[in-house]
Amino acid sequence: MKYVIFDCDSTAGLPGKPMDDALALLYLLGRPNEANILGITCTFANGTEAEVYRSTVQLLREIGRTDIPLLRGADRGEHPVTDAARFIADTVNARPGEISLVAIGS
Repeated sequence: MKYVIFDCDSTAGLPGKPMDDALALLYLLGRPNEANILGITCTFANGTEAEVYRSTVQLLREIGRTDIPLLRGADRGEHPVTDAARFIADTVNARPGEISLVAIGS
């Protein structure tokens, strides 16, 4: 099993926005013997960081997975100090060589 941090710009459920990130997340969640998602981080791109966060909160509620940590990331480029960045750094440092970062966000 791989330990995964999933970084996304998911906008599922928002009119006119893509849902590819949400589908990738659902795929990973459906493979618990292969991927243990330690946390999800949100960033801007397909929408604002706030839209991405709200969309991901809603998705996790709908599928009953509010147990997974969800952290807010950058709301624009060149904004490196965020809860998401701290979570990624702390989690990877706590488990050297064990974490895969699946970064499909911006």
